[in-house]
Amino acid sequence: MYTSVRRPRAFDLNFLRWCARASAVVLVVIWLALVLAEAVLFHFEAPTEAIYQAVALAIVFAGYAIGWRKELVGGAIAILGTVLFFAVNLVTIESLPPVEAALFAAPGVLYLLAWYGEKTSGASPARKS
Repeated sequence: MYTSVRRPRAFDLNFLRWCARASAVVLVVIWLALVLAEAVLFHFEAPTEAIYQAVALAIVFAGYAIGWRKELVGGAIAILGTVLFFAVNLVTIESLPPVEAALFAAPGVLYLLAWYGEKTSGASPARKS
């Protein structure tokens, strides 16, 4: 007699996927709140270097958005955008941002973990969102 037993996954990949999405939303909202607070409270005047930093962060945020549907591409873009943000800071203001800025890569890492888990588990690529 042949029977098959479905082995449950050790970790639910949807949990990783939703953690990535939630952390991306939280990071974007916090970043927007900080920029708006600085603009309103301190009459923020953006130096030229800030434009390059904004472009790098726009790439990070685009990676977050792309990751909602394509974890591999979105995660890679978010991580590379974070590395670019550090490089832009180093080149333009000759200083690295605070180490906490590395958290911008966290949703990208979670997207990649979800993609890798789905790829190695043999699960169907259909979305379970």
